[in-house]
Amino acid sequence: MKDLVIKYLGKLVLEQSSKDELINKVLQLQERDKELMDKLTNLYQSKREAGECHKETIEEYKKRIVELIKKLTHYEVVAEEYKRVADLKLGNTYNINATWIDKIVFVLKASGRPLRSSEIVDILLKNDMMFRTLTGDHQKGLSAHLTKALKYGRIIGTKQKGQNGYIFSLPE
Repeated sequence: MKDLVIKYLGKLVLEQSSKDELINKVLQLQERDKELMDKLTNLYQSKREAGECHKETIEEYKKRIVELIKKLTHYEVVAEEYKRVADLKLGNTYNINATWIDKIVFVLKASGRPLRSSEIVDILLKNDMMFRTLTGDHQKGLSAHLTKALKYGRIIGTKQKGQNGYIFSLPE
C-alpha cells in the first residue's frame, strides 16, 4: 500500500513541477548516474588489477614452493648421508663390503625377530644399493645366499604349517 501511495505522490509532484525544475532534476539524475558509473568502472578496474596482482603473487609463491621442495629433498639426502656416516663410525650399520651372508645375519640381528625371505629382501632393498642393482629378481638372488647361510649354520630356517617358505632366525 505504501508503494502505491509513494508512486502516486511522485507523479503528483512531477506534474506540479515546472519545466525548468524537471530539466534540472533530470540533469542532476544524469550527473549522479555518471558519477556512479565512474565509481563502478573504477571498482571493476581495481578488482581486475588486484586479481592480476594476486595471480603474480601466486606464481611467485609456486616458484618459491618448488625451490623449497628442491632444497628439502637435497637436505634430506644430505641428512641421510650424514646419518649413514655416523652409523658407520658408531658401528650401527652393516659393512657394505661384507659378504651377503654377513648382511643377512646383520639384518636378522637388527630386527630382533625371525623374518621371512620377502621381509629380508625389503630391508636389503631399502638399505643396500648394491642389492638393488645386483639382480633382476631379488628373491631369486637372495635365495642362493640364504641356502649357503643355512648350510654353514649361520641361520636357521623353520617351516611353518600352512605357509609357503621358511622363517629365518639366528641360532641361539
